[in-house]
Amino acid sequence: MKKIIALILVVVSVFSTMSITAYAEESKENAVTVTVNEVEFIFDADTTEDFRNKFIAHYFSHGDENASTYGLMCTLFGHKLESSIATTITHKARATDPRCLRERYETEVCTRCDYTNVTLLSREYISCC
Repeated sequence: MKKIIALILVVVSVFSTMSITAYAEESKENAVTVTVNEVEFIFDADTTEDFRNKFIAHYFSHGDENASTYGLMCTLFGHKLESSIATTITHKARATDPRCLRERYETEVCTRCDYTNVTLLSREYISCC
């Protein structure tokens, strides 16, 4: 009887732990949301406004390589990079459900110049509107 009760407690604790981590993944408590032209940008709360603006500009320019990326300080001393994960949700991307496109990017932005390195981590369609 003790073994059955112990087994039940282990199973309950495993499921409760899994539900807590799944909730933490989707939580937006510590996030900053910026909406521009049907695109919702979600950043960590610790990102700077300059970081957010550079990522949004890079997103809409689609990584235009003609931009000047090196300042004098970066040429002499190298880039001073700030990195974070940024999430974009493009609303009404398709006509059928799921309509919205969610993309997650690993982003590195130099705080001294306009250098930006963006890597797409995931892309999926979701139902949100």
